[in-house]
Amino acid sequence: MSAKVITLKIAGPAGAGIKSSGLLFSNILLKHGYNLRDYSEYPSLVRGGHNTYQVSFSSEEIFAPHYLVDLFFSLVPGHWQMHQSELSPDSIVFSDEEGKHRLPLTELSQQLGSSIYANTICLGTAAFILHLDINLCRQTISGQFGSESPNNQAFNLGYDYAAKNYIDLKNIYPQKTPAPSDKVIYDGNEAYGWGFINAGGNLYSAYPMTPATGALHFLAAKQTEHKFTVIHPEDEIAAASIAAGAAFAGSRSAVGTSGGGFALMTETVSLCGAANLGVVFYLVSRPGPATGLPTWTGQGDLLFAVHSGHGEFNKIVLAPGDQQQSFELSVQALNLAAKFNIPVILLSDKFISESSASLPDLSKIKIDISKSTTSLPGTPGHEYLANSYEHGSDGFSTEDSDTIVESVNQRLAQNKDIFAALPKPELIAPKSAKKLIISWGSTRATVLETLRLMGESDFAYLHLTSLWPINPDLRLLIKPFEHITVIENNATAQLVTLLKSQFDFNPNRIILKYDGRPFFPEELAVKLKN
Repeated sequence: MSAKVITLKIAGPAGAGIKSSGLLFSNILLKHGYNLRDYSEYPSLVRGGHNTYQVSFSSEEIFAPHYLVDLFFSLVPGHWQMHQSELSPDSIVFSDEEGKHRLPLTELSQQLGSSIYANTICLGTAAFILHLDINLCRQTISGQFGSESPNNQAFNLGYDYAAKNYIDLKNIYPQKTPAPSDKVIYDGNEAYGWGFINAGGNLYSAYPMTPATGALHFLAAKQTEHKFTVIHPEDEIAAASIAAGAAFAGSRSAVGTSGGGFALMTETVSLCGAANLGVVFYLVSRPGPATGLPTWTGQGDLLFAVHSGHGEFNKIVLAPGDQQQSFELSVQALNLAAKFNIPVILLSDKFISESSASLPDLSKIKIDISKSTTSLPGTPGHEYLANSYEHGSDGFSTEDSDTIVESVNQRLAQNKDIFAALPKPELIAPKSAKKLIISWGSTRATVLETLRLMGESDFAYLHLTSLWPINPDLRLLIKPFEHITVIENNATAQLVTLLKSQFDFNPNRIILKYDGRPFFPEELAVKLKN
C-alpha cells in the first residue's frame, strides 16, 4: 500500500456489473470524504472476457490511479491471477477459491438467487475492512437501487461475512475516515459535457464511437432540462456537416468522435477554416489505425489533429490533462471558436474520458460566454456570406492573384490574437530543479502523482494544453533547464516532432508507452529514477 493512498480493484467477466458496482463504491468513498481517481479496462465484448475497475483513494489530494493494488476482488475464479505484477506482499486478494482469503461469492449470492449480486457482496466486505460507516453505505446503496433491492441484502451478506471471518484484516487500515465532502464524481466525458452546457452550447451532433460515446449519452439526457439540441445522425460526415450549418446560423455547436470518425470529418474541418465557421470537434482518441483498439487508450492522434484538413488555415488544438481540465477546456473551446470563427479541436483520450475523479460540482460553475463576431443570417444590413471557395472580404468567390494573397494573409494574421487568447503552459518549477519533464494531455495526471510520491524537487514539470498553434515563446520556458525529458503515450513521440517543427528542440530523453494502457505512477517513478 502506497503511503496515504489505497487502491481497490474488482475483476471479472463483462456483464457482471463491475464498473457500475465500482462506481457505487467510489460514491460511498466520496461520501466519506475521500478524494479519488479511478480507471477501468474492458475488451470490446458484451459478455465474457476480462474486465476490471480500480479506484485509488486518499484523504489528501490524489492526481492519478495507482498500479499496485491493496484490495483485490475476483468475482469469479481465475481472474486475479492475471494481475500478479500489480500485487505486493501486502496485497489482500479475495476470491471464491481455496486460499487464505476465500470469499464464497457463489454460496453467498445463491442466497439471493443470482450471481449478479456478487459485486455488491464484495462492497460489503470492503466496507468492513476499511471501517466505513455502515449506515452511510446502506443509504448510498438504497439511493441507487431502492430500499427493496436485493443489493441491500447483498451488501449486508458481504459485511457480516467479513465481520465473522476477516476481523484480523480490519487493523491494517486507518480507523478514521475524512470529513464528508460535497464533491461529485465525474468522468472526462461528463466533465466535457458540463463545460458545453455551462458555456452556452446550443447543438451537439455525434455518431456513437468509443470512447467519445459517453459525452453523447450524457448530453442527450440533459438536453431537455438545459434547452439545447443533441442530434444522432446517420454517420460522422453528417454530424460534422450539421454542426457547421448550425454554426453558420449562430449556434455554439460541437461534434464528438474518435479517430476513425474524425477521419471522415476532416473535409468539414477545412470547410470551417475557409468559411469562418466556429465548430468544436471533441476528438477522444483511441490507439491504432482503422478500428485499432476501441476500448483502450493512447495519444496517437496529436499530429492528425494538428494537420487535419487540406490547405492552409487557422485552427486551434487543445488537450485537457485531466477531468477538471476537460470541463475548463470545453468552455474555452466554445469561446475560442466563437471569438475567432475557426475550428477548435479538443483532443482527449480514453484514460480521461472514461475515468472518473472527485471534483467540485461542475453543474454550478458560472461561465463568461464569448459571442460570435459574425452576423446571423437575416440580420438587416449585416449579411455574412460563408463560402467554401477562396473569396475576398465581400465573401464572393475569387481566383484573382492579389485577392487570394490578401485573403490568405488575412486569415493567418489572426495568429497573434490567437496566441494571446490560448491557455498558457503550466510550469511547476521548484527553485532547485535543473531537470524538466514535458508532456501533454492525460500524462499530466500521472506525472503529478509520480512527483508527489517521489517527493522530487530535482524535476520541474511543463504541461502543454495548447498544442496548436505553438507559440514560439515556449522555447523560453524550456531554455533554462539542463536536462529535458518528454513523456508521451504514443510510439513516435509526436509532441517532440511538433516542437521540432517550430523551433530548435532536442530533448535528452523520451519516455514512450503504446500498449493501450496509460502510464502509472509506480512505473514512471522507476523510469525517472533510472
